[in-house]
Amino acid sequence: MSNFFSSGDKGNNFFSNAGNASDLLDEALAEEQSKTLNEQYNDIKNNYEEIFIEAAESIRKELDTFKPENPCADCVVKDCKIEKKDVFAPYPAGCKYRDWQMQALTYLAGDYRQKLKAAYKSIMDRKNDYACNCCGECCKLAVSEYSYEQLKQRALRGDKYSADFISVFVPFENEEDAKKINPEYFEMLNLLVEDERVYYYYCPKVKDNLCTIYENRPNICKEFPHNPLKLLPTECSFNAWKNAVSHDAMLLKAKTDIINFYKEKLG
Repeated sequence: MSNFFSSGDKGNNFFSNAGNASDLLDEALAEEQSKTLNEQYNDIKNNYEEIFIEAAESIRKELDTFKPENPCADCVVKDCKIEKKDVFAPYPAGCKYRDWQMQALTYLAGDYRQKLKAAYKSIMDRKNDYACNCCGECCKLAVSEYSYEQLKQRALRGDKYSADFISVFVPFENEEDAKKINPEYFEMLNLLVEDERVYYYYCPKVKDNLCTIYENRPNICKEFPHNPLKLLPTECSFNAWKNAVSHDAMLLKAKTDIINFYKEKLG
C-alpha cells in the first residue's frame, strides 16, 4: 500500500532501560491500548509535518558542510545569473556549485543511506524488548494489496513473502465476514487505503488465539509487526513498541522520502 500509516502485508524495503522494565511496559501498553485506532493514527499524522521539517533541516545542514565558499570569485563560467545558490539551482557544467550538487547526491545515495539503514535496524531491534500477548488479532484479520490469485502468481515467480503469506493465510469469502472479526480495525483500514483495493485474509491454523504450527510458523509471523508506522489493532501488545519508537520511525521515514526527492531532482 502506498500509505505508510496503514497496515499492509509487506515488510521493508522499518533504548534506555530505566526503572523496572516490566512496569514500564505495562504502563506503556495500558496507555496505548486506551486510545482508539483513530486517535493512534492522528497522533502519527499530526506530528509528521513537524518531524518532516526537522528531517529536512537536518539533511540541509549536512549538505551545507560540502558547500564551497564563494567560488564565484574565480569561476570560469561568466554571467550565469543564478542568484540563489541553493542545492537545487540549475548550475552549469564547470561550476563548483554543480560539483557540490554531485557530491551531495553521492553522499545521500551512499553514506547517508547507510546511516538510515543502521537507524532502521536499531528501531526494529528495539522490538525485541516487547513480547506478543497472544491476542490473535494479526492472525484473525490480515490485509494485502494483492488478491489470492495474485499472491499465488507472485509466489510462483519466486516472491518469498507471497509464498509465506499464502502458506498460512486464506481469503475471507466476503468483506462482511472480515469486518465481523474486528469492526474498528476493519473500518480504519478502509479509511486509510482510500480508493485502493485491498483483500482480507485469516489464518485457519489459529485455535483459541494460539498458533497450532508455532514452531514452524513462517518469517512473516515471526517478524510481525514489520513496520513501526503501520496501524496495529488496539489489542496488540506491540503498540507499546510502536509508541516508543514513533518519533524515530517518523524521522527516518521523512529522511527517506527527502533523499528520494533529492535524487529525483539532482539525478
